[in-house]
Amino acid sequence: MQWKLPERVRHLMLADTPSLSRGERVRSALGALLAVVVCAWGLALIPAPAYWLLAPVGASVVILFALSHSPLAQPWPVLGGYACATAAGLACLYWVPYPFVSAALAVGLTVWLMARFNCIHPPGGALALLLVHEHHGSYADAAHIAALVAANVLCLLLAAVLINNGVLRRRYPHRADKPPRNRHQTADEMPLTRSGLNHEDLDHAVRKLGSFVDVKSDDLVQLYNEACAHAFDRHMGQTCGDIMSRDVVTVEFATELDEAWNLLRRHKIKTLPVVDKFGRLVGVLSVADYLRQLDDTTAAGLAVTLQGLLRRTPGDYSSKAEVVGQIMTPSVICVGTQTPLAELVQQLSAHGLHHMPVVDEARRVVGMVTHSDVTAVLYRRLALQPSSGTC
Repeated sequence: MQWKLPERVRHLMLADTPSLSRGERVRSALGALLAVVVCAWGLALIPAPAYWLLAPVGASVVILFALSHSPLAQPWPVLGGYACATAAGLACLYWVPYPFVSAALAVGLTVWLMARFNCIHPPGGALALLLVHEHHGSYADAAHIAALVAANVLCLLLAAVLINNGVLRRRYPHRADKPPRNRHQTADEMPLTRSGLNHEDLDHAVRKLGSFVDVKSDDLVQLYNEACAHAFDRHMGQTCGDIMSRDVVTVEFATELDEAWNLLRRHKIKTLPVVDKFGRLVGVLSVADYLRQLDDTTAAGLAVTLQGLLRRTPGDYSSKAEVVGQIMTPSVICVGTQTPLAELVQQLSAHGLHHMPVVDEARRVVGMVTHSDVTAVLYRRLALQPSSGTC
């Protein structure tokens, strides 16, 4: 009979955080190895023995390479944490004659200073302890020790930047991706940002929790959004191929502007995929593309200039656009038939789009999804959901 830990004991003793992937484990170990080599080589160049500084470096490289996204691993916590530890260690070393009391005070003061200046870096506690342990009862040159620590920290951060970015292909210092710009050029945030979790919510939750949270607020927002998207997929279980319109009206590069305009009006649509002779997507044509060609957009001049644009110019030469390919938008955001609905909603919201072409593996247009399709699916889901209330 296989013995297992009781669930309560297991919950208290074992971490419930996801483990690193195999690739991340290899990259983290390689980064730590290279960083310690660099720092040890730097310390070897110093005439005075300073290998005791490798102890906090060993702790720092674990954070810098295994937890590179953590707030503890960013440059300011590393710099500030080591500075606070050096100041606290030297102060207790000079002013407290009892070694054990001095060591305890040095670590406690380091923690307080790091928390006060928002630069918590756990190896700082080890550095403060080592300063007292190595130099208590002997002469300690404060300026020399501070210079040693500063040189070591700079070497450590330089190694972290070069190894993470150049060798491991990880972005360090970590910074969140910029949120997508509002394509309407207004001050409003994107719809998913307005309706979801924001930094004010996170700040309120952290203040209510009252303790340090070892994750950046940008990462928390991203984790929340990814979890919501996964939950949406799990509950909905549908893809773009399940909800798309299959009878898609398309035009080609050489389709004349008046013909394409009539198609937009006849089918009461705002966007036409532009395809080549093999049906592959090469661009999209929308009403906005027509309006960009008009110089006079006043009420009186709009009809006249639009008619002039749509009228075909006789002869072999024209000073204005004549076919779809001359005014279409060539950069197209599209999805595949197997794209989950959560990703589709994110794409529509992030780019401010109302229509999205659906393509196959060869980039041939096989369908079109719109806000109306997504709204219909959500309505159907809510309408068919059994009520959990009681009468």
